[in-house]
Amino acid sequence: MPTRFDGFPSNARQVPVPAPLLGDLLSAIDDVAELKCTLRFFWHLAQERGSPRAVPAERLRDDDVLRAALGSPDAVARGLDAAVERGTLLLGALADGSMAYLAHTPEHRRFASSSGAAKPTQGTVPAAARAGAPEVPNVYALYEQHIGLLTPMMADVLRDAEQTYPAYWIEEAFREAVLSNRRSWRYVQRILERWATEGRGDGTHGKSGGHPPALTAAEYVRRYGRNTGRRA
Repeated sequence: MPTRFDGFPSNARQVPVPAPLLGDLLSAIDDVAELKCTLRFFWHLAQERGSPRAVPAERLRDDDVLRAALGSPDAVARGLDAAVERGTLLLGALADGSMAYLAHTPEHRRFASSSGAAKPTQGTVPAAARAGAPEVPNVYALYEQHIGLLTPMMADVLRDAEQTYPAYWIEEAFREAVLSNRRSWRYVQRILERWATEGRGDGTHGKSGGHPPALTAAEYVRRYGRNTGRRA
């Protein structure tokens, strides 16, 4: 049985949240940790002043309510990363160099663009991955272009994917996600996993017509080495 709640006191302080969070966004969030971290963010944000209004990252990650609600600091970090990955929150570097979470609004996007905030923590993305112009856009650029801003945890996930799948597979998976209007890494990852399991037909390696079957990612790497589009 759930713990019985005795009701709100008549003088309880009201905390504003954006309307979409209680509408379409609420139906899209299927991770309890993400939802609890997002709601707790807006509780903290209501107490902030100044411009831009932001909640220090350390305060959220060390929040006793979130830790009790989710069971561990790792779960809190995962919930916050999921909110950033979805695009509900931005994780930015403020003028003093500290990291903070901001509500993802047009104003905060402009702030991020002009001040250098809301970019990955230094060291998150290897310099070699951003240097030059690879033959195929690297996974970090694709993610930022089509989904949102990187977090340290997400960068590690993308780095693993880049080492697992051919670069052109990753580009095509992002393109398919965009065309399907499913701009999330989870959707892109499911596409890659399906291709790795079932093979990927591309017109020249179809299942009919006597052509050889499409290579799986593992077989591609075994034959040709890692991503052809990745710079050393």
